[in-house]
Formats: sequence, structure tokens, C-alpha cells
Amino acid sequence: MKIYDKGLSGVLVIDKPENMTSFNVDYHIKKRLNCSKVGHAGTLDPFATGVLPVLLNNATKLQDRLVNMPKSYEGTLRLGISTDTLDITGRQNGFREVSDSEAESIAAYLKNISGDFIQKIPAFSARKYKGIPLYKYARNNIDVVTDNPTSVVKIYNFEIKSAGNPFIDFKCTVSKGTYIRAIAQEIMDKFDIPAQLYSLRRTSAGGFDVSNALPHDFIEKDADFLIKNIIPTVNINVKL
Repeated sequence: MKIYDKGLSGVLVIDKPENMTSFNVDYHIKKRLNCSKVGHAGTLDPFATGVLPVLLNNATKLQDRLVNMPKSYEGTLRLGISTDTLDITGRQNGFREVSDSEAESIAAYLKNISGDFIQKIPAFSARKYKGIPLYKYARNNIDVVTDNPTSVVKIYNFEIKSAGNPFIDFKCTVSKGTYIRAIAQEIMDKFDIPAQLYSLRRTSAGGFDVSNALPHDFIEKDADFLIKNIIPTVNINVKL
């Protein structure tokens, strides 16, 4: 078994597979490369796929700068069904039929949500309250979101790719701290219609594009393959 240099430094851009946490990606890479420090720039929900910049050793110092950069997504909203997590992973807590005219009104509204956006922080999120992630309160049916209900983020653009009923396909570019699931909450608040985030894929983050990301099967690749695809820290500084 090869022992790799713990001085390896740079970024591996991973196309995170579905049903894997961002921290599990870190774990697999750290174990494979024997790195002393591994982190990522911008956590993705387990059900989401797409760009996850994984930072190795000294490159972890760039984490804040990379996280602060805009992120782009493609996704699908589903009307008529809501869950406690605002996405397909949660327990259903709302259902009703949605008319075509209602779906059209929602799509028209979403076309104009660019700019400053006041989002409700999802109860099932890693945002901390008194040092504890909100999702831990939510799992124990403790409601603390009302103590810190909103945050202001920026939606740089929001484009409807396909507007139907019940599915609305979209793509968007947003600022740090934006929960795309919060758009489902916005629909419910504005239209009193159940909604959920049905799918989500991050297409860019930290200045890195999904077209240049390592594929979903990166876990099956050997260490030499991963090392060959490390972007050196000096090149990342040029990007920033």
C-alpha cells in the first residue's frame, strides 16, 4: 500500500453523487490520499448532486473565499406536495391539486424573484442555533426557527427552463447562504399551495464548473487518478 505525501495541497472538484453527504466525500478522499486536512467549499444536501470543491491540506485556508463566491444550480420544484424538509427526503405534510392557472401564476412570480431575497431558514438545515444545528432540534420536534426565522441573500438570476404542472424546472445563480429549498417555502407563503424541491444539481461553485468535475464514481478511482486531478493552490489563487 502506498503512503502518500501529507503535503498534497490543492482542490479536487467532485461531482457529488446522490445520497452521499458532503462530509462523506471528504472522508473518502482523506482516507484515499492520507491527507491531514480535508474540507469542502459549500455543503450540498445528500439528495443533491453536482460541484463540490474538496480542499486538501493548505488549500483549506481558501475555504472562506471559495464559499463566498456565487453558486449556480439547476433543479425542479414540484407543486401540490409539501414535506417537513421542503424536499423529497422528508415526511409529507401537505397535499392538494394545483390548477394550471395557479401553476402559471407561480412560474410568473418566480421569474421575477432576482435581487435581495428574504428566505426563511429551513428547520432541517445545518444552520446553528445556540451552537446546535437546526436539524437536530427539528428531529426532536423542538421549534426554534421562530427565534431566527430569516436571512437576506441575493438571487443574481432565476430562469424558468420549463413551466408545467406540477413540475417547474429552473436554473439560478445565488449568493452564499442561499437555501434553494427556501423557494418552496416562498411558494407556500405567497400562494398557499404545497411545494417541495424535487431535484437539485449544483453546476458551479467556487469558480469551478461541473463540466470539469470528477465523475460520480470517483470513489472507485485509485489514489494516482485523484492526485493527477488535483488543482494546485497557486492556480486557485489565480481564479480568485
